[in-house]
Amino acid sequence: MAEGVGRRAKRLNPAYDSMFRGLDMAYYWSAYQTEWATDLAFASPRALAAIYPPLVRGAIATFASRDVMRFLGKRLEPRFAGELVSDYAVRPEGVRVKHLALGNSLKVYDKGGSILRIETTINQPGTFRAYRASQRDPEGEKSWRPMRKGIADLHRRAEVSQQCNDRYADALASLDTTTPLGTLAATGCRRVTKDGKRYRALRPWSEEDQKLLELLSDGAFAVQGFRNRDLACRLYPSAHHDRAQRARIASKVSYRLRILRAHGLIRKSPGQRRYHVTPQGRSIITALCRSQHITLQQLNATAA
Repeated sequence: MAEGVGRRAKRLNPAYDSMFRGLDMAYYWSAYQTEWATDLAFASPRALAAIYPPLVRGAIATFASRDVMRFLGKRLEPRFAGELVSDYAVRPEGVRVKHLALGNSLKVYDKGGSILRIETTINQPGTFRAYRASQRDPEGEKSWRPMRKGIADLHRRAEVSQQCNDRYADALASLDTTTPLGTLAATGCRRVTKDGKRYRALRPWSEEDQKLLELLSDGAFAVQGFRNRDLACRLYPSAHHDRAQRARIASKVSYRLRILRAHGLIRKSPGQRRYHVTPQGRSIITALCRSQHITLQQLNATAA
């Protein structure tokens, strides 16, 4: 790539050869800002218009700080001191929702009436990682290092940007725009029978289940999933004093995992003690968590 842009530089700058004659150097090419878009085409403007307003409301009302960090492939650390912003604006190209964190951003807008565009903009590539050798030792051992602004890491920028777009598209897809909330909630809020055993209904308005559902929606578990002890440490942070107590907590968490599996909200990874939220579970959990935070004013505005 550097050779290709170098040839173009010679064509654009007549003094190129004289500038670098006798010098073991050349232009250093970098990308100050990159934008990577994913376009989802709809059959007609009417088809997109039917779902876009609920998507916009859902993106603003539902996606919290930890979700924005998850879209960017990061965790929201307890000591995070940066700024995360989600805003809504009407642009000439359409209605736009934008999430900004760590100097980078994700946005979605309706382009040209029938195109839903998701776009990742990277201004601070150093917040991501690229698998490369050190610049001081180009032939040395490779490892995950901060991504550079140089064009040598452009391929990695494209990979990271597409992954961000995919995560955001999956999150938007979980914002069901056609199924009533009551229908989604009923899926998990009734008893079920699996393998001859009966399991209780979820109680999303109880403090215990509400905390569990909020935890399952945490971006920290989106890619690698979670284990029993991951939930135990977060649900009972101060109750790990002795082995017997830890065993009781592990047993309690295991029972709740069985309930979630019986309702189809999570699945177990084959051959591992690790679980992932299912696509159906993502939709139900998102809907139930969203219902906990929506206000009467927002409900009235939606009904209007």
